[in-house]
Amino acid sequence: MAGGEMKSEGMPRLLGEVMAGIMTAAGPKGVNFARYSLDYHILRNYLHVLDVWGEHGANNMIPAYSLEIVKKYLDTDESFRALAEKIKSKR
Repeated sequence: MAGGEMKSEGMPRLLGEVMAGIMTAAGPKGVNFARYSLDYHILRNYLHVLDVWGEHGANNMIPAYSLEIVKKYLDTDESFRALAEKIKSKR
């Protein structure tokens, strides 16, 4: 899995409720939330496929519209690009 092993337990419940409240108040809403959610899931899926199948598999299995979004983030977001490169270097 990208980013290492999954933790078996999450954050403490109280902290989770505080974080949820902050995200609800300050996070994206409406159409912006929809865009954020779509981008997040496309990027997460790209990183997973990249980790499991490699760059060739990712480019062949992911739809073109999703790859356009991934390319935008690879071109503009240094932390996303670094994470993708780290996953590629494992192979």
